[in-house]
Amino acid sequence: MASRASRYARYLPEQKLEVSLFPFLSIFLSVMGVLSFINILSSIHSPQKIEMATELEQGYKVAFQMFSLPDGIIIVPPVKRLKDLQQVVTDADVRDEIATIIVQREQFIANVKAYKGNLDDFAVAPDVDHIADLLKEIRFINEEALKHNFLYEEFILFGIYPNGGKAYHKVRDVMALSEDAASISIGLEPLDANWTLNINGTPTLDAGQQGAQ
Repeated sequence: MASRASRYARYLPEQKLEVSLFPFLSIFLSVMGVLSFINILSSIHSPQKIEMATELEQGYKVAFQMFSLPDGIIIVPPVKRLKDLQQVVTDADVRDEIATIIVQREQFIANVKAYKGNLDDFAVAPDVDHIADLLKEIRFINEEALKHNFLYEEFILFGIYPNGGKAYHKVRDVMALSEDAASISIGLEPLDANWTLNINGTPTLDAGQQGAQ
């Protein structure tokens, strides 16, 4: 017969081995904090480079890019697909007008690529008449594409840098008063101050330095 002590021991709560995770979590959080700090320093001291592609497409929609900086805007108009549209246009006058637009756009892009200085020199304050003409040009192209059942539509894509809001809002003010802008789609892309613009190997535009002015 079991003794009273042994019978009583059966009902004692079983002791469990407990392992504290506090030291592990403390080390883990410390490492994460250090890595985050290193990542922040890397983003500050090592500006990323993005390329201003002259042809940016999303399906049949093609971006007419406007980069908004503290000193103004830089436009990067599309050309490649516009040449395809020109081939399907039947009206000779319209075809000639599209050809003129193509030549003007190619010349502007060539000037930017050939420039040996800082690209921020191409950032100019938005001119009301110039913006109005660009809106009319985009509307004309889109209407001709629709008329000829050609899958092509230009939309305005704004790339906005810190302190570039003034130029952006000036363009939008012109668009708000323009009938041509009513049918034009718009896209927005916020750009980091540490990103650097580069067009096909041309000298870079350090947007971080721009924002610090």
